Amino acid sequence: MKILKSFFFLIFTLISLTGCGNIPYISKMAWHQGFISFHSVPVQEVLKDQRVDEGTKEKIRFIQEVKRFGEETLGLEGTKNYSTFFEVEDPILYVVTASEKGRLQLYTWEFPIIGKVTYKGFFTREAALKEKGFLDGKEYDTFVQRAGAYSTLGWLKDPIFSTMLKWDDASLSNIILHEMAHATVYFRGETSLNEQVATFIGNRGSIDFLAEKYGAESKEVTEAISAQEDDLLFAQWIDQACQRLSNLYTKKISRDEKLKEREKIFRSIKEEFEGIKVQFKTDCYKDFGKLDINNAVLLAYHRYIHRLEKFEALYEYLGWNLKGVVQFLKEIKASKENPSSLLESRMRERGITVSGDKNN
Repeated sequence: MKILKSFFFLIFTLISLTGCGNIPYISKMAWHQGFISFHSVPVQEVLKDQRVDEGTKEKIRFIQEVKRFGEETLGLEGTKNYSTFFEVEDPILYVVTASEKGRLQLYTWEFPIIGKVTYKGFFTREAALKEKGFLDGKEYDTFVQRAGAYSTLGWLKDPIFSTMLKWDDASLSNIILHEMAHATVYFRGETSLNEQVATFIGNRGSIDFLAEKYGAESKEVTEAISAQEDDLLFAQWIDQACQRLSNLYTKKISRDEKLKEREKIFRSIKEEFEGIKVQFKTDCYKDFGKLDINNAVLLAYHRYIHRLEKFEALYEYLGWNLKGVVQFLKEIKASKENPSSLLESRMRERGITVSGDKNN
């Protein structure tokens, strides 16, 4: 009951601060989150239940190990996340991203506490498609993705979703540390920076954890390193794709001409992807070539992996000490200054060049 009281107090506060326009959305999200919180089962009960197979229990114990590693070794925030279990069959969340058609500019939604965000989550596919249809009608590019996990930034106890247990150890440890990073360092109104920080910590943290658990030469570590290398490769490639579009959108030609010309670039991007996809070592980006490319699709991917090489440089500068990177980011957050600008200046002071993210 204490969990639900805290949750509904938070929702009441959000509704009060958000304004009438967002009340239906907040109310629906509150209902779904309340249902998840109410029906989640303490993991200790699951581990004691003789009807639960040993494979499920091993995955739960694995997640608990990852969480302890994140807190004790990496300095990530200690929370009560992953202390409960929730059974689910479908993707837990659907995420809508939108962008203007004539430039690489993400559509934003604004909420209290977290500020402006460049995506909007829904617990049902129908609700996500309704939002997509609304934005399509306003002539935005749109993209709907499925998400297997999310973070409530420490406000609530995020459960272990049963669908998470299907992932391999490299993917599972990565996503747990990714979401823990959100609960540790979250910059209000800086969606792209938040996702890039979490992607980097998830990538590097999973490698460190798996090396400690299985050994540096294990197949699990190899898989985690391959995922990180694929992110870096894809980041470089999609940066170039976005730059090509930016060059087009800044031309002094009519909007209709830009929209016509961009279709040629979209086709070229898909063709180029067919050429580089053979270099990927994992299946992380296997579905990209099947998508109907538009600005929203490109920026949705770009949001998570832009600037990863800069964080890698910071990691190296700090002596390959991931806990040091986490502490560095905590200091950026504590400063209350603009995080992107401060991060750039602090890294330049250390001889690490950071390019600004003009697209987000």
